[in-house]
Amino acid sequence: MRSVYETTTEIRVGDTVSVLSGKDAGKRGSVERLVAPGKVVVTGLNIAKKHQKPRQKMANGSQAPTVEPGGIIEIAMPLALAKVAVVCPKCDRPIRLKAGRTADGKKQRLCGRCGTVIGGKKEAAK
Repeated sequence: MRSVYETTTEIRVGDTVSVLSGKDAGKRGSVERLVAPGKVVVTGLNIAKKHQKPRQKMANGSQAPTVEPGGIIEIAMPLALAKVAVVCPKCDRPIRLKAGRTADGKKQRLCGRCGTVIGGKKEAAK
């Protein structure tokens, strides 16, 4: 099931983005998921450490419980959409997106600097 936020933002899952401000400024990563209005999770960026206790779980049909190990887990936390910008594959720079139309009238995303279609291969595969 598609997220509601995927249809309301110009940044999509799988886009390469650059962080504009904060502790990870200048770093690049791929969009993992859109979580809330105005929030995006980028793979490998905005990492928080969670301290987790070991837990026991009963597996279906078994007599002995399985133990999930504890420890320090690193989790990618959401970033505000205003702090990230899509990276153009041709310019290799953070850009603003422009809206355009194909010959048959479908919407497409374009680079604001050079006019390259962003994410065209993924959309053409659908």
